Amino acid sequence: MICIFTYESKHYNAMKQLTTLHIFKVSLLALVFILASCEQEPVTPIETADAHTKASPASQQGELTIAEIVSAAATAEENPQFTLLLAALEYTGLTSTFTGGDNYTVFAPTDEAFLALLGGDPANLQTLDKDIVTNILQYHVTDGRRFSNSVLGKKNPKEIEMLNGDKIYVNDMGGIDTNDENTEVDANIILPADDDDPKLYDIPATNGVIHVIDAVILPTE
Repeated sequence: MICIFTYESKHYNAMKQLTTLHIFKVSLLALVFILASCEQEPVTPIETADAHTKASPASQQGELTIAEIVSAAATAEENPQFTLLLAALEYTGLTSTFTGGDNYTVFAPTDEAFLALLGGDPANLQTLDKDIVTNILQYHVTDGRRFSNSVLGKKNPKEIEMLNGDKIYVNDMGGIDTNDENTEVDANIILPADDDDPKLYDIPATNGVIHVIDAVILPTE
């Protein structure tokens, strides 16, 4: 009886060791699979216009040019937007600037922003001097593809030189100041009201990026 018990104990211990080894191998394979899956997971792009967000969306490439995005939005059957921006571009002959291969970042005012500038009447656009309108539009554009992570300031507002030679200053929440001396916000990059609303900044184009803003900014001179 003693010999049989000893043999059975040894057999039981051997089986237990094999089972433990099998469980370890399975666990190890599962861990390797999980790590491999994590390495292949794409980086989540930036989701807010907060300067503290680290992920960069700069790799995004749109399918339309800036001019095509503006035109498509302005001629949409439902909730058209950028109708006055498009009208201003056509009035000044600047539309072709945004159809080519040069990259630009456009701070695009909404129709409501233009209406506030024009006293509520879109027809007033045609009464303005074309050179003045050209200067205003160029004050909304800077060279290169600048997504929100390279537009927003951190501790201090970020200084950005625009096409007309003047500068804007953008704080960490997307507030835009045209004069760094008073630090007053003259316009804001628009953030979605809720998660279901479309994002109105970091809109990628083949030749740049668009950030929608809530006011027309005017050069200081």
